[in-house]
Amino acid sequence: MNPFFIFREPFKEICHCYTQSEKPTVIASLAALDGRKGLVIAPFFNDDNNAIYLLDGQDSTSTTLPLDGSKGFDAIPDWQDDFSFSIETTSPREGYHNAFTRFHKHLEHNTFQKLVLARSIIEQKDEKTSPRNIFLNACKKYPRSYIALFFTEETGMWLIASPEILLNGNADGYQTMALAGTMKYEGEDMRWSAKNQEEQQLVADYIRNCLQPFAAEITESKPYTARAAHLAHLRTDFAFRLKDTQRLGTFLTAFHPTPAVCGMPKIEAQQFILHNEKLNRSYYSGFSGLLGENGTAKLFVTLRCMQLTRSACRLYAGGGLLKGSSEENEWLETETKLDTMRQLLNHN
Repeated sequence: MNPFFIFREPFKEICHCYTQSEKPTVIASLAALDGRKGLVIAPFFNDDNNAIYLLDGQDSTSTTLPLDGSKGFDAIPDWQDDFSFSIETTSPREGYHNAFTRFHKHLEHNTFQKLVLARSIIEQKDEKTSPRNIFLNACKKYPRSYIALFFTEETGMWLIASPEILLNGNADGYQTMALAGTMKYEGEDMRWSAKNQEEQQLVADYIRNCLQPFAAEITESKPYTARAAHLAHLRTDFAFRLKDTQRLGTFLTAFHPTPAVCGMPKIEAQQFILHNEKLNRSYYSGFSGLLGENGTAKLFVTLRCMQLTRSACRLYAGGGLLKGSSEENEWLETETKLDTMRQLLNHN
């Protein structure tokens, strides 16, 4: 199966499909993306097992397709893999309890201000359910989200339905957001707990500080309720100009991963997660999207997502922990987030 990448931007009525016959280019580091163009797939942490890939083949094809599925979707093949997931030995709830205990102890001792704890589950699926149908169903169900489906031999096949912009724009101006805090959507005037407000403020402060060395003309909105499917998040929008649009990779090195998917302080939190979460996040909580001409970037955080195989899918979800976090509340939050992906498997 040749590499492909198909995505639909939020609120758009078309999607963009890229295919190539060559293997994707391995990118040594985020900084090495400076001046590069193509479709990027970046993990939570770049290592030998989860590399940064760029679809930038010389023989690549690019098409724009309508979302009614009427034409052009033959670029998305049916299943051809025989990959299977390893089965966890402990129950999901027990595994989460053990991880939460490890994480929360360090929050109580003030080692970290915030840590994001993630988990994954394996869901069986109907082998007749095609990748194309899952993608189109996601586009229909989640119009506010970035929807992407990609495959390479190295990464496997992933489906993303993300509400979070990492970097969007071009040399004329860029946008990003501080998106954190999660509740079931109850309208734009819903009241947010102190924990959710504190969690989102940490992300906003981090983004503001990260932008200072790289950006000019920075503007910032007030926090507001943003809907993402049946969930709501607190969101602050940032608009700015980058001083050097040929050094997007250098900026991304300083920026990714944000506290929305990692923790504070960043480097120490990322290392703690890698050693204590007991989960290979792989491309969950990484990012993907387009790097184009004139400094164009359409990059989104890999939040609601799953890795797809013919017979099963691995679904990922996480939540931000603070000193005052409740284990049961955080567990239920991950369950609610996992439902975003489950619904795509149950209605095809």
